Amino acid sequence: MVVGFSLSPGGLLLPYHLGVLAALRESGRLDKTVPIAGSSAGAIATAAHAAGVPETETLEGTIRVSDRCASMGGARGRLLGCLRDELDNVLPHDAHRIINARPGLVGLAHREIWPENRPVLETSFGTRECLIDAVLDSSTFPFFSTNWPVRLVRRRGEDLPRVVVDGFFTVPRNRYGCPDFGHAIDPLGDGASTETSVVDRTVTVSVLPHDIVGLTASTDERDRISPSRREDGDTAGQMSELIRLATQPSSREELIALYEGGAADAERWARKEEARDFGTTTEERRANFVEALREGQYEMGRTRTDDLR
Repeated sequence: MVVGFSLSPGGLLLPYHLGVLAALRESGRLDKTVPIAGSSAGAIATAAHAAGVPETETLEGTIRVSDRCASMGGARGRLLGCLRDELDNVLPHDAHRIINARPGLVGLAHREIWPENRPVLETSFGTRECLIDAVLDSSTFPFFSTNWPVRLVRRRGEDLPRVVVDGFFTVPRNRYGCPDFGHAIDPLGDGASTETSVVDRTVTVSVLPHDIVGLTASTDERDRISPSRREDGDTAGQMSELIRLATQPSSREELIALYEGGAADAERWARKEEARDFGTTTEERRANFVEALREGQYEMGRTRTDDLR
């Protein structure tokens, strides 16, 4: 079974995605053969990960962007320019070749408004600049990441510019911006365009709790990674805090805490997956798991950020 990970938008909650990817990689659930796609913040995390940038380096880049926005008076309208500069800083010179050669599909989602109104999941990139443009296309949230409602993009060889907007707008509301692998353009080179041609199972990764934001496309709890509701039941307070972190510059400590929260949630998901892999009944899982531990076949991955503090 081919499992793909689809990452939501989320603004400056990006470190949550980075923590998730780091933990999935360390747990063995995310190698280069695994399909991965993202919109907006999810596209940034997807591109950096697929290009081989360590998640902690991308986290440092996020902190620099946040600090730069704070020094200029806030994030609104300034994010896209800061993002371009930081992508140019952190992505390797051959990032596009690394991604194109990756066995597992890498998809960056945006919506093209003109000349054709359609959802797009870009999966190949001719140059490093094309890759950066694809991330910026996916991150063009109207009047937030830019002061304009859309982005005009003119590709080499094109007579007229294309009009694009954030990847959030590529899918129905119940996906909350998590890309549909079925939007990949000819992903297998044979005209295939349905999600089943790319993945058998999609795990949606959201920076906001699935149930609170109505991300119901993943009907099975096993196909969801996101923060949990606060134990005190203060949903309004939790969402208010998350929206603040998504839209306003935050401290280094807050951004690292987001990273660690994503890592913890992904580790929890990976442990449940591992338990299911060991059998179909509780007794069978327990016996197989203990045996694997004794034989040294299983070691729990951990994601640490002590060196970043």
